[in-house]
Amino acid sequence: MRSDWTALPQSVTAGIAERVGGTLDVAHASSGDHAEIASTVRGPAGQVFVKARSGELSVRSLRYELAVTRAIDRHPPAVLWQFESDGWLVVGTEHLAGPHPDLSPGSTDLNLLLAVLTALQETPAPDETWFAPATRLGFAHQGR
Repeated sequence: MRSDWTALPQSVTAGIAERVGGTLDVAHASSGDHAEIASTVRGPAGQVFVKARSGELSVRSLRYELAVTRAIDRHPPAVLWQFESDGWLVVGTEHLAGPHPDLSPGSTDLNLLLAVLTALQETPAPDETWFAPATRLGFAHQGR
């Protein structure tokens, strides 16, 4: 569930402000549900997309997302910075302006999606044990 920017501790907003060069202008993401905080943040140093999560499982999930993003470093958005403060993991990535893809039948966006999925299919998975489902989730999952 998405939280309002005001839910962030002052130490977190100060850390974000430091990374974007001072004064913040925040625009909340209108869709998506993978982070408690998801916003475009503008400051004198430019704009970034910020995700923040708190709580053990939520932070673990965002750490996993970070590792995957870095492992697949040839597809945007690039991770610009990350930090932890007062139980929150905060990640700043490059901001990608534009509409969400149109995935309806016949859309030209489908060709772009196919190209990305083909490239991802050819990308080897990182050789780290915590990429195993039991390690990511914190418990073993019985398959069917």
